[in-house]
Amino acid sequence: MRLRLLVPQVNTQTIDRPQACRWCGSPLLQRHQTVPKALIDTQVRQTQAVRYRCTACGRTFRHYPEGVSRYRQSQRVMGLAVLFWTLGLSEWATSHVLHALEAGIHRSSVHRDRLRAGALLQKRLTAGQVRVMGADETVMRIRGRASLLGFVTDAESGKTMGVDLLVAADGRAFRKWLEPYVERLGVEVLVSDDLNTYKPVVEALGIEQQICLAHVRKWVASRLKETGGWEKEKAVIRHLVRELPPWGGRVLLSLERRVRRSPPLRRLVVDLSQRWLALLCHRRRRGVPDTNNCTERAIGKSKVRFKTVRGFGSVAGALAGVALTQWLYSGAALHDLAELVA
Repeated sequence: MRLRLLVPQVNTQTIDRPQACRWCGSPLLQRHQTVPKALIDTQVRQTQAVRYRCTACGRTFRHYPEGVSRYRQSQRVMGLAVLFWTLGLSEWATSHVLHALEAGIHRSSVHRDRLRAGALLQKRLTAGQVRVMGADETVMRIRGRASLLGFVTDAESGKTMGVDLLVAADGRAFRKWLEPYVERLGVEVLVSDDLNTYKPVVEALGIEQQICLAHVRKWVASRLKETGGWEKEKAVIRHLVRELPPWGGRVLLSLERRVRRSPPLRRLVVDLSQRWLALLCHRRRRGVPDTNNCTERAIGKSKVRFKTVRGFGSVAGALAGVALTQWLYSGAALHDLAELVA
């Protein structure tokens, strides 16, 4: 993937003035004082901030040049620190690289920059409406323990809409996880894997479900291979799973009576018949994908970084890492590092 990056610029002086008081909103401001400000940056060492006094409330505040904030680091250094970590450097390595660029900051500063940027990106994930939503889970280590993270995506565009820490893997926890997204985004269809936990959730939320055909075809092929004999019936099952005819549910019901002498094959037929309507949702609803590949690709964007990190020290750090990797590998034509420090 080619990444086009826009690095924040840093000015030494302000070229504009604030439009209103940041405390009371009054537009009547008086230029009060100009003060120097030392800066950690790759190019600029010192800049100037202008203090304004509000004639309405009497309070004063500082107005900074472009690329400068109340922090000692410039927005350029903050953006580069977050970028280096997201690309794969450790916090210590990022600190060393920035020292080589004559803008050295401590590892703890890199950590704070990463958490701030991740929290900022998380607030922007769930904007807009989503008709078809994808959901899947993955495991990562937080504080040395395996933890379950749930990913939610727009199944039509592939955009990541949210990532949450799941306290359990049962129906109640999944409903608590997905219900806010369904209500806020206007979801009509949920695309998921074949986990039974999703079925009571979609029924309770009053939406349709599309089960990922790739998952179903994989476990059907595996279970048929483990079952001996019954070649004629197994051929029927393979045909149904491959072609997905509308009358397949009726065929499975009649097939269930014929294979009762083979408990493994009967369980397979029952499992398929219970999922049949959810396998055909993409035929009934336009724009619904037949697999959950979009959510799995979203998980893959962060999984690569998870393996190099080998675990996070906090939930906030894990969620920030996910938000940053999703942003970097979103496929956007241009990535503005100012989005990480605004």
